[in-house]
Amino acid sequence: MITQRVYIRRAVSAIIALLLIVLLPLPAAKAEGEVLLHCFSLGKADSFAIVTGEGTVLIDCGESGQGDIILEWLKQQGIDRIDTLIITHFDKDHVGGAAKVLKKIPVSRVLQSNSPKDSKEYRKYLSALALAGLEAETVREELSFTLGDAAFTVYPPERESYAKDPSNNSSLVTAMRHGECSFLFTGDAESARLQELVEEKLGQFDFLQVPHHGVWQTQLISLLNMVQPEAAVITSSEKEPEDQATVSLLEKVAGQILLTREGEVDILSDGSSLSVCQEIFAAAA
Repeated sequence: MITQRVYIRRAVSAIIALLLIVLLPLPAAKAEGEVLLHCFSLGKADSFAIVTGEGTVLIDCGESGQGDIILEWLKQQGIDRIDTLIITHFDKDHVGGAAKVLKKIPVSRVLQSNSPKDSKEYRKYLSALALAGLEAETVREELSFTLGDAAFTVYPPERESYAKDPSNNSSLVTAMRHGECSFLFTGDAESARLQELVEEKLGQFDFLQVPHHGVWQTQLISLLNMVQPEAAVITSSEKEPEDQATVSLLEKVAGQILLTREGEVDILSDGSSLSVCQEIFAAAA
């Protein structure tokens, strides 16, 4: 079961365009035994924070310069450390903010993909790891861990390299289960990687992070028929929106479609149902 609450901030006129009116109160902090998923609104870039009663998992860090946004949100939640940082792959819109995060907040463990991609963002990430005295674990076999009441499984790519889209297809995929609620994070997985997931028969999930910012690919049909999500989140931007074909498919399969370009998304799990909150920023007419 899924409950939706939408919070709207609207610029009411050109004269007072800077005035933001909150129509409903912001969601309360999570109760004991609950798990909070925060989907950052970073344009066409990924970062997801999962907060349990025992700690925090961060999946990806957006682009360079967006680490500060992540850190500010963590500070607002009273979070002063990250238990596990997962870098799904090394495109700049996933690893770009990692260096700032690693420099500014203690991180206990880092999991990363097996496909390095040379760039200034990747080099800064490596330098930050060294400064923090951390050695990232390259995931080449299925890896499981728990944090509080949440159980995580990280699925590595089945190949060391891919002929087409090698970085995206090397994305780590993370499943999280909290009681009866389940979540699937797919990075930028493209057709070859999605085929692996379908063949893995991972099953149904209540929440899906739609792969690769909602870019259309035919393998999505098989993936979505398997996952059948109640809530699906797409990380996209106004300049680089999700493909309409992807949205049309989701409308047939998913219970609810949420676009981070419309605002950040919070999903609260009590172990039996999900509550979805999105604060939507809408321009004045």
